[in-house]
Amino acid sequence: MAASSSSSSSSTISPQQKHEIQEKYDVFLSFRGEDTRYKFVSHLYAALSAKYISTFKDDHELQVGDEISPTLSQAIQNSKIGVIIFSKEYASSTWCLNELVEILECKKRNKMGVVVPIFYEINPSDVRKQKGSYEVAFAKLEERFKDRMEKVHQWRAALTEASNLTGLNSTRSREECELVEEIVENILKILLQYQPSVEQYSKRLIGIKENIREIERELSIAPKNVRIVGIWGMAGIGKTTLARVVFDKISNSQSFEGCCFLEDVKENYKVPVNLNRLRKEVISCLLNDKIIQEMHVALPPIIFQRLRRKKVLIVLDDVDSSDHIKAFVEEGCCELAPGSRIIVTTRDEQVLKTVADSIHKVKRLNDIESLDLFRLHAFRENSPTIDDEMVLEVIRYADGNPLALKVLGSSLYSTPKDEWESALKKLKRNQNLGIKKVLKISYDGLDDGSKDIFLDIAFLFNSSFTRDHAEGILGDGNSPVKIEIRILIQKCLIENSEGNKLKMHDLLRQMGREIVRDEDKKEPGNRSRLCDAVEVCDVLENCTGTGAVELISLDMFETKKNVTMHHRAFSNMRNLRILKVYYGYDDIARNEWIRFDYNNIGSHKFKLFIPQALHSHLSIKLRFLQWDLYLSKSLPSKFIPENLVELVLRGSRVEKLWNSRKAVSLPELRRFNLSDSKFLTQLPDLTHAPNLERINLAGCTSLVQVHSSLQNLNKLTYLNFNGCSKLRDVEEIFKRTEGLSESWIQNFKRNLRLYSSQAHISQKFAPNLRYLGLRKTAIEKVPPSIGCLSGIVQLHLELCKRLKSLPTSICHLKALKSLSLLGCEKLKRFPEILDPMEHLTELVLTRTGIKELPESIEKLVSLRDLFMDECKDLEFLPNSLCKLRNLERIWLGYCSKFQKLPSLPPSLIVLCVDDCQRLKSLPEVPSQCLSLSAINCTSLENISNWRSTPLLLDLDIFEKFNLLIFNHIDFYGCEKLDQNTRNMLSDQAVIHILSRLKFGLNALGAHSFRYPGGEIPEWFNHQTCETSINNIMLPPYWNNDDFLGFAFCSVLRQNIINPSIYLDIDCKFNSETIDDNRLYEYHFCTNFVNREVSSDHVLMWYVRKPTLQEEMAGLNWPSTCSTEAFFHIRHKYSYLSEYGNESDEIKKFGVRFLYKQDIERLDAKTE
Repeated sequence: MAASSSSSSSSTISPQQKHEIQEKYDVFLSFRGEDTRYKFVSHLYAALSAKYISTFKDDHELQVGDEISPTLSQAIQNSKIGVIIFSKEYASSTWCLNELVEILECKKRNKMGVVVPIFYEINPSDVRKQKGSYEVAFAKLEERFKDRMEKVHQWRAALTEASNLTGLNSTRSREECELVEEIVENILKILLQYQPSVEQYSKRLIGIKENIREIERELSIAPKNVRIVGIWGMAGIGKTTLARVVFDKISNSQSFEGCCFLEDVKENYKVPVNLNRLRKEVISCLLNDKIIQEMHVALPPIIFQRLRRKKVLIVLDDVDSSDHIKAFVEEGCCELAPGSRIIVTTRDEQVLKTVADSIHKVKRLNDIESLDLFRLHAFRENSPTIDDEMVLEVIRYADGNPLALKVLGSSLYSTPKDEWESALKKLKRNQNLGIKKVLKISYDGLDDGSKDIFLDIAFLFNSSFTRDHAEGILGDGNSPVKIEIRILIQKCLIENSEGNKLKMHDLLRQMGREIVRDEDKKEPGNRSRLCDAVEVCDVLENCTGTGAVELISLDMFETKKNVTMHHRAFSNMRNLRILKVYYGYDDIARNEWIRFDYNNIGSHKFKLFIPQALHSHLSIKLRFLQWDLYLSKSLPSKFIPENLVELVLRGSRVEKLWNSRKAVSLPELRRFNLSDSKFLTQLPDLTHAPNLERINLAGCTSLVQVHSSLQNLNKLTYLNFNGCSKLRDVEEIFKRTEGLSESWIQNFKRNLRLYSSQAHISQKFAPNLRYLGLRKTAIEKVPPSIGCLSGIVQLHLELCKRLKSLPTSICHLKALKSLSLLGCEKLKRFPEILDPMEHLTELVLTRTGIKELPESIEKLVSLRDLFMDECKDLEFLPNSLCKLRNLERIWLGYCSKFQKLPSLPPSLIVLCVDDCQRLKSLPEVPSQCLSLSAINCTSLENISNWRSTPLLLDLDIFEKFNLLIFNHIDFYGCEKLDQNTRNMLSDQAVIHILSRLKFGLNALGAHSFRYPGGEIPEWFNHQTCETSINNIMLPPYWNNDDFLGFAFCSVLRQNIINPSIYLDIDCKFNSETIDDNRLYEYHFCTNFVNREVSSDHVLMWYVRKPTLQEEMAGLNWPSTCSTEAFFHIRHKYSYLSEYGNESDEIKKFGVRFLYKQDIERLDAKTE
């Protein structure tokens, strides 16, 4: 951090900071104080702190002078991530520049793991090349330091180096809050991937070092195969910790292209009903595609095709059924790519015996390890105050169980000797009762309030609840619940895990439930909390609940019969605070944007039936009520919900929530979820719910009207009417918006969904509304008054089948960033753009009836993405398209009438014209275009010109490009291409292979580069007309630091009988070393190739060196005397079939070993 150099403050750091520096920071912020301290940096620091990310930001003194202090230098060295905020005046501070140099030096010396540049209101190119304000700053610096120019050169080099790192840019049309969110998300991802050594792990994770090595050895066996390694052991022995450490350690070091760690599988994905959800969640994580989780139907084959292309790492933690594992390895359509790894933790060895390739048993800690772990938690950094004999006597009862040692040590931290003696007496009394009694010592030391919170968490919450959510439910306004939860975390009885979620170890949860069971072993209705399905059903059927019952949690998937409640089942439960009836899993807090799987849950065999006259008085103390598939038409008439904080009735049969004509008093209500309640006709009067923050009515298909009281909810931040197809008039929701406070509108910014069959927008509609979705409505015409919604950021009108026109006033939406009209088939024309729209970056016109765009499209000056695929009537694009200087991606696939492209803008990176079968030629392709797909353009004859120079492009262009799915050059099926164009495509393929290697991009499979032809380019210096290349003699040191990987090329024969194949390559290296001879074998699997063509086609692809490193690591390459290489290409007609006769399909085959010298030669040609 640096502030203005004109300040007169001394260069000091407070004593408190000096103490804090001794601890490792997650993030060190480097910034220019005078132009970022009180706006962007303060917001970023607050957001990082909210996520419990330890961040160093020097607020105490403003720094002056030219050199940073030793204390601040130490803070940099003790931070994992350096975040450099480049602003306009950053380079004017020598303090900032020296700070930057120090950060980069620490990164080089591995003192700091990752450096992330943030370009705040400045172009990265200005920083990289020292232009603009940086040029002015350096002119002054060169004058000031004319006798020390080496210092200036050092600063320039540091700026160039830092700006070439992957970072974030505020100038890319986003709001500051969104940029802050993205930075925090990226930092969280980096922290999860931060890789300390085994030695560093073992300092705090006692006894784990050898376990890690054994697991890694098991994972390294059979690198070509999918391999499953099981971790088995007793509860609390450290299985999850071991799996997490191994996952963190290898997820980035072994070229895995997708990684997923799924916790609490037994609890969250119960067999058999949730296997499909388990599969979707894992695949969604591996493919980084949230849409997969929303699919309520079977996943389409394309999803599994995408999965098979990725080498992945999966951890399934706490599994109790082999079916969880078989969901990925025994389903015929769901195999993983070769080299993938699955790690499974379980307490039951039988779960692993039929599916795991190896099983690792986690053993208890020995005496020395137990002592070290216990001391770590009982004394921490302090010197022991208790004699060793007493310590050894205490840890003996933990019997080498890490969880028991951790909890026991934490419970005795900072306690006097007499409390140690008391704990020891309890342990002696219960010495034969097992590990849970040891853990109970810590529970017994809690005060009554902390005990209650512990038991509530043991019965109610799983890892889907955030800490804030839990505090809101459990706190009653007077209870210091935040303090109690903090105490439980300090005592290691619960954890604050990733995403601020509360997590309790299974063993502790079982202990808590046994504590409550001991309240009355015979009669469940006399206990404070109930969660056993059989016991809960017995209490509800027989009306045996008493005033002792405070909490009921019933998973209906655990029931073995239909249950009919007694009509007075709740009458005596006057102290009931929490009632939760759910089906198999709970996604209230975790994935609220994913719809409740009503069809799957609704088909469950057993139901909880409610008598027609439920006379029960639901407790006035009730704070949380969740009742999925609630079968009554309304809540009990005598229920007084004045303490209710959250109401969840997903998939209910409720028609009217309250029978009362008066507004019900709901002073504490914050969350309200009646999604998929298909019989609900009206939203109740919410006049007396002043604290309501979230309303979810998605899928309420009978909802006709919304009560006008909605407009007075000034704390509302989330409103979802998704799929409410009968809602009459959305204008009623905001009929008197002038009476609403500005903060209400500003907070009303995320996930807003307003669905209506007759949508009407008037000038009285909320003027600062930011997200408006009218998806799948019967709207026919968007009124001109839409222009009054000046604050709209996203306007979504997807699948509005009756929509015929948009008004020209659409251009008045000055804040609009995204406009989607996908599937509006009756929309024949796009309106004239009368005024420039400076923020619109995405225009989605896919599957519309549009025939042409107006020339005024040039006024979309910030447009980056234009989607017009499957526009069946589209014939031309306007000539003004080339004036869109920010346009990066154009999608025109499957436009069957499309005939001609105009000149393209120089900014274009991606162009897709697949299946445009009337298109005869392409204009000159911009030099920075990195992906061009024209699959099956059967009339295409030529490209005007393509002088690509990707090696000269800025790194940030490649950073954008690396995120794309379609990053290839593909002219498959373009059989009319002339020879000049084919030669041009061959040259471009070589250029793009080398440029992608230069910038570290991964190949995405066998069809990275395809075009019609019958010859292997001469550039491939090892060629054959067969399927094998043998006896390539390699020189010593061939696998040196300059080696980049392999490029492959094949010619496939014409084929219309077997239209799809997979190509695989086997490689062998026979290396003769000083000591012995070694044979190394590798297998490169490619993805699906569609080949329904009537001519030969050339395919090119490449494999980067990192893909080889794991398998080649065992050979001492510098001592190699000679190496002989062999390559063999094979094919098969489906992923599961045997290999076919190669000569039937593969005509020619070529290989090239790629080195940095190849890039240097091409660089020399292009300069």
